[in-house]
Amino acid sequence: MKVWLTIGTLIMVGLIWWYEWSRLGREQRKERAAVAILLSLAAILAVLLIINPELPGPTQLVNALFRPLGKMMEK
Repeated sequence: MKVWLTIGTLIMVGLIWWYEWSRLGREQRKERAAVAILLSLAAILAVLLIINPELPGPTQLVNALFRPLGKMMEK
């Protein structure tokens, strides 16, 4: 079951990449790089969460990083 979810996710990422890539012109190199990097990171996170659903999500990472800063600012 996880294999089909992974394949489906990668197909969807491929379709999103194809749609976005075709709308960007050749001279928009920075935008193309941003699309490629963000889609790659999203695909990796999606596959990791399919394989191991108990992994903490990105919001928990942000909370862990900024909770000490928030506590310092409260004082």
